[in-house]
Amino acid sequence: MQPPFATREQRIAYNEAWSRTINERAAEWKLGREAAPDFRCECWQKGCEQNISLSAEDWKLARAKPNRFAVAPDHVAKSLEAVVRTFPHFWLVEKSGEAGEVAKTLAD
Repeated sequence: MQPPFATREQRIAYNEAWSRTINERAAEWKLGREAAPDFRCECWQKGCEQNISLSAEDWKLARAKPNRFAVAPDHVAKSLEAVVRTFPHFWLVEKSGEAGEVAKTLAD
């Protein structure tokens, strides 16, 4: 799926999936060299430049479901996702509805 999008939900899901893809490309290298390397916040905000530290265990939690994302605290699109778990340095969110379905499709 490429921009432009028909709905806000599609755009938000794409933004998060794009950040997830960038993180996945770096994860194998980073997680093998550092205990809790920095990754890009996977939030819905297109211009977000905040980094979050994720250990290998944190990474597994974030990748457990295709509609799940690791975001900086309070970086939540409340109408489209739910906070699954909070940690001091990041929160896990899960997309629902149309945005959740788009996120799942983009994870394939």
